Amino acid sequence: EARVPLEGTDKELVLINFHLEAYDSGEGKIAQSKMLAEKLESEYQQGNYVIAGGDFNQTFEGMEKYPIHNKDKWVPGIVGADDIPEGFSFAVSDNVPTCRLLDGPYSGNYDESQVYVLDGFIVSNNIKVNKVGNIDTDFEYTDHQPVRMEAICLKDGQ
Repeated sequence: EARVPLEGTDKELVLINFHLEAYDSGEGKIAQSKMLAEKLESEYQQGNYVIAGGDFNQTFEGMEKYPIHNKDKWVPGIVGADDIPEGFSFAVSDNVPTCRLLDGPYSGNYDESQVYVLDGFIVSNNIKVNKVGNIDTDFEYTDHQPVRMEAICLKDGQ
């Protein structure tokens, strides 16, 4: 986590970077998600502004742009609004996928290579998200692609 003091206030912008478990039977990811939710809620209750970003290793409820081709291979779980505390929302994009399955060479074609949107942000409602988008690197450097978000802290809820 990183903490940024907000000028003219005793509050902070709390930035949390996370990577949830991918290949367990579920209990690790559940425990990690619960710990993350407790941390988000605690910071928000203190009046802080909170952005948590990272690899959920789950896709997002309602996001169906990149279907699963073969359910015998790795299939991510689904995370939804019920999994995060009240006062928070997801900031995610499906303009391009953020992750690809490493079961073979990347074909450059989403119909041949299994791709997902697994990366994004959780943002407290005292922050206004202006833009979120995934950066298309064509998976040149890794099996993930970066996500960029622009946001501002709202002063007194405005």
